Amino acid sequence: MRKLFSSFVVAVVIAAGFSSFVKAEELQISVLQDGSGDVTATDFSKVFVHYTGWLLDGTKFDSSVDRGQPFSFTLGAGQVIKGWDQGVKGMKIGEKRELIIPAHLGYGDRGAGASIPPGATLKFEVELLDVEPGPMKSATVEEFKEALKTAPKAIDIRHETQFANQGVIEGVEEMTAFDENGRFLQDFVTAINAYGDRSTPLYVIGSASNPKTAELANALATQAGFDEVILVDGGIEAWIAAGYPINK
Repeated sequence: MRKLFSSFVVAVVIAAGFSSFVKAEELQISVLQDGSGDVTATDFSKVFVHYTGWLLDGTKFDSSVDRGQPFSFTLGAGQVIKGWDQGVKGMKIGEKRELIIPAHLGYGDRGAGASIPPGATLKFEVELLDVEPGPMKSATVEEFKEALKTAPKAIDIRHETQFANQGVIEGVEEMTAFDENGRFLQDFVTAINAYGDRSTPLYVIGSASNPKTAELANALATQAGFDEVILVDGGIEAWIAAGYPINK
């Protein structure tokens, strides 16, 4: 029996980056030890790491090394703070990096528990132990345009007002997943659970301005039973910027 897509809401709302404000500080990445091989950490792959984290005053607040238990997460899916998603991407197995993460890419003005105060800049040492390819793939708008010639399954998950304002792509099914305030719609779960053939690749396009677009596509790949889910990079904005056909 096909597993119902009922746990998606949990996957979407779990995000460690709480702050939306912008500050001047940027993520700093230093390679402490080179990795090897052709396998790299890419978006939506599952990565296994050892890490230690400190405040800038030298206070250690967490360490998987001390526990002797590696930590794993899906890269680029919003399961960790933004500084980790950005800082681990591109690492090779065996590589070790130092990440200096400003508050707006960490835990923001809220901090985290008693260990990480509000507004804290964090220092991490991260070693990539292993990588498992993710179930979700990505495609450029050029590749998506070519794929549409064969009439694949494709859904546009933007809001109805965005359909009206930005236009829609012929041959792509409109299936709104979020309301105007970015809240997930339960009607989308019902529609996905009623979807037919799941062995055919499913293309997903949304808005690049909505960070939950990638999280939703990854959840479709991991929870909804589709054999292959392909997220269109850059969303509708990239499609329009490329000058491809759009219906208003």
